[in-house]
Amino acid sequence: MNHLRAARRRTLAAPDDPAQRAELENCLYTLCVLTGCRSAPATLSAAEAFLAAHRLRPAPAGPPAPA
Repeated sequence: MNHLRAARRRTLAAPDDPAQRAELENCLYTLCVLTGCRSAPATLSAAEAFLAAHRLRPAPAGPPAPA
């Protein structure tokens, strides 16, 4: 998501730059594949929900203490 957000900022700063648009489209395509969604809004929503769910999980416990 950080890469997508950065690509979006660069594309907004230079909307006529085809390289920037291609990077943004590549980021969105990759997220579509990873989330299994077919539209940009659904993809972004699914990715944000995934990240939010993982932020709320407690940190995994370390290895058990030796006996």
